[in-house]
Amino acid sequence: MLPRHERRRIAEIEKGLVLQDPDFADRLRRAELPGRARPGVRVVLGCVAVVAALLCMVLGEVAGFLLAGLLATVLLAARDWRLLTS
Repeated sequence: MLPRHERRRIAEIEKGLVLQDPDFADRLRRAELPGRARPGVRVVLGCVAVVAALLCMVLGEVAGFLLAGLLATVLLAARDWRLLTS
């Protein structure tokens, strides 16, 4: 969370933008944040990686287990990742 003075300054900038160019401000307000994957995609890929890690563990593939486990950890723990951008 930003400090109060920074939030206040951002609000002032937003008000100025709305006054200067209301159409642009409206487009920015409706736009989605770029580079953010839907959480559902990340969770599904993380679960697939967990299954792959478990399969590698059962088959005795240590390197595959470690790699799939690392991938699952990254996919399930990362909040802001840019792998699946359109």
